[in-house]
Amino acid sequence: MIVDDLHAYGGSKRLTETLVAAGTKELYPPQILAIKEGLLQSQDSFVVAAPTASGKTLIAEMAALRVFLELRGKVAYLVPLRTLAREKYDDFLKKYKDTGMKVVQSTGDYDTADPWLYKADLIVTTNEKMDSLIRHRASWLRDISLVVADEIHLLGDPYRGPTLEVVLTRLRWMNPGLRFIALSATIPNAPEIAQWLGAHLIESDWRPVPLKEGVYFNDAITFRDGSIIQVKKESALDVVNLSLETIKDGGQALIFANTRKSTETVAHEVASDVTKLIPKSCKQGEALLQD
Repeated sequence: MIVDDLHAYGGSKRLTETLVAAGTKELYPPQILAIKEGLLQSQDSFVVAAPTASGKTLIAEMAALRVFLELRGKVAYLVPLRTLAREKYDDFLKKYKDTGMKVVQSTGDYDTADPWLYKADLIVTTNEKMDSLIRHRASWLRDISLVVADEIHLLGDPYRGPTLEVVLTRLRWMNPGLRFIALSATIPNAPEIAQWLGAHLIESDWRPVPLKEGVYFNDAITFRDGSIIQVKKESALDVVNLSLETIKDGGQALIFANTRKSTETVAHEVASDVTKLIPKSCKQGEALLQD
């Protein structure tokens, strides 16, 4: 489905034009499922459980744009971390600055109701900050029409879960008609959470890039489908060899280490080998930038 087809499912002309201007032209399968379930035609809540990079955030963005462009309401976008709040804020500000939407970020002082936020259309904040705003009885909270809860699986986290659960519960109590869009890549009890929020459940295992699982042993990766890839041994560290093989194949590698010291050791080892794969033209450009 392309964005221009959204008019058949409640999408206004201004909404489709805004999405296209922001660089969205074609929709992914999870987004299509949400659209067909009434994302742009109702005030129903949604719980979206789909893999990373499958387009969950855009589902929330479409609902938020509808609030701003058509319903003239306020949106709260909840995230678990300040760094993630900054990332979302920068992204939304860049993509939708031409719409006139006032996007703000609030993650700091927990001892104020931040009355200035009443002027905002989209507020990106952490769960802890929203908890503080509720406890300080910020008057503008009753103007919120939509709450996006990113990383909703954290409800089960022993440290962050209770705060998120209290925040969502109190927001529902303050405004029984409040709409929720809850997002997660990993959520084992998605039906239970959807029932709790009174929401439609959108589940999808679609990925933009296929996920292959394999076992590395004796300089070879044996995948579940039976295929085998030989890995050239260039380092004493297997994880470095795997990373170099991935990079040579045009991919990217993310390495996890269990301690800071191990991280530094692997980083130094990878750096010396990856440097050999960087074209001379890139190295020359880097040298010019440093000068």
